[in-house]
Amino acid sequence: MGLDIYFYDGVGECANELDSEDLHITHNLNTVVSELGLIVGKPYYEMIWRPDELLCLKNGEVPVSFVLVTLPQMIKDVIKYESLLKQFLPDNGYGTMDDLVYFLCNYLSECFRHKDAYIYCCR
Repeated sequence: MGLDIYFYDGVGECANELDSEDLHITHNLNTVVSELGLIVGKPYYEMIWRPDELLCLKNGEVPVSFVLVTLPQMIKDVIKYESLLKQFLPDNGYGTMDDLVYFLCNYLSECFRHKDAYIYCCR
């Protein structure tokens, strides 16, 4: 199980999914992201897994611009606090710091490509 991110050119039934790189992250890393948010005092878990709830919007109505401005700092924070965060990695080995950084960097790239789009999180 995991989280998949999709981009749409609008909201509602007439919205079309945009072509984008596969953005998938295991739910096993949500604790790492949550703990990072606690360390820096930012809602990072909500930004990745539940941006719709953070903005009080329906899933699929989150503007990419909302997430786009947060991702660069989140990536910096993951790198800065990597040694502290490693203790929250899953015991089963499914989900690594490299996986998290790879996902966040790809998410940032896709958000930049689709600046005017909307995000749908399939969780």
